[in-house]
Amino acid sequence: MTSISRRRLLALAGAASALSVLPAMAQDRRLRAIWWGGQDRTNRTQDAINKFLANNPGLSVDTESLAFSDYITRVSTQIAGGNAPDLIQMDYRYITEYAQRGTLEPLDDYIGKDLNLGDWPAAAIDSSRVDGKLYGINLGNNTNALFFDTVTWGKAGITEIPLNTEWTKFFDMAAEVTKANAGGTYFGANDASGKAAAFDNWARQKGLSVYNGQEAGTPAEAVAEWFTMWADARAKGAIPPADIAALDEDTVDSNLIVQGYAGTAFVHSNSLIGYQKTSKNPLDMTTYPQGAGPHSGQYLKPSQMWSIYSGSPVKQDAIKLANFMVSEQEGALALGLERGVPASASIQDALRPTLDELNTRSLDYVVEVTKTVSPIPAPPPRGATEAESKLKEISQMVAFGQLTPEQGGQQYYDEANGILARA
Repeated sequence: MTSISRRRLLALAGAASALSVLPAMAQDRRLRAIWWGGQDRTNRTQDAINKFLANNPGLSVDTESLAFSDYITRVSTQIAGGNAPDLIQMDYRYITEYAQRGTLEPLDDYIGKDLNLGDWPAAAIDSSRVDGKLYGINLGNNTNALFFDTVTWGKAGITEIPLNTEWTKFFDMAAEVTKANAGGTYFGANDASGKAAAFDNWARQKGLSVYNGQEAGTPAEAVAEWFTMWADARAKGAIPPADIAALDEDTVDSNLIVQGYAGTAFVHSNSLIGYQKTSKNPLDMTTYPQGAGPHSGQYLKPSQMWSIYSGSPVKQDAIKLANFMVSEQEGALALGLERGVPASASIQDALRPTLDELNTRSLDYVVEVTKTVSPIPAPPPRGATEAESKLKEISQMVAFGQLTPEQGGQQYYDEANGILARA
């Protein structure tokens, strides 16, 4: 080999080496984001992402959206495979489990840097903490909300259900609505005896909790009292009989207020728009009925959170994107109230002029209820989803007369404890 060829070879090798570096330097940073929800949520989220990307050249975002029924399985599989998305929409129910497994990034060190939570109330931040560390970025607050059909309730001369109406008064009002809408298949209220959120709210009013760590926190006698309250309401015609109540399959479309069998729905405040779209009559909202004691069952809950995968190679980009959606007007306006009421007071003020009447009511409701809410409970333990299914199953057995309220209370307590113990 001649000296010239050697020099040429070295030159070519140097050029090749330089070229091998260029793609790494020029290659776009790639971020993956995943969430659950309907098409409206997907459209809003993608719009916010596009606005963020317009100001962040060199970054690309791959997105994935699923139905909630498939979501957790998908995320769990990806985490187990070490291939989780960088930005993960997280539910309050699951954040403790994922944080304690080390799969989520602690975010405290990012506050005041890439994460601006300056005008957030402490409760909105702390609701996403696990063991004292921040693992989620609150996407919006919601709270329990009782929707009621203003047309059918109006036939009974009732134009509003005041905030914090007591249970006895509520069922008396619902019975009047049933009478005013005579026909045999319409009832003032729906049967929420098997709905976990309603049971949780009621237990908190009693100074109890549904869970006590990895055990059932509401004793059998209290669960029996819960079932008895609904049996009495059923007997007076305030709620439908078991066969009609069983038509509710815990979806918007199957809810009895949408199907035209009942005048209320026990849901969450951020779902008003979705329910109104499927209801033929105008809906209004109030708190869940409350007890006569000093304890409020209502609390603010993050409807969803953004969490960062601890193994992400683009954590800073993921946090900046999450911050854009919750603390910068352009991103927050794109999301609107679809995921709940933003924690930031300045974002609330910026959103208000853009809202229609329905969204304004949602915002005002959460702002008003915030004044009297109690502290958020600990996230549900492992096995809570199965225990909640058991509550619904046993509530239907009581409604059909297969169990007395006392038997149902004891059976739920025993079976829930068994489920939680082996979870």
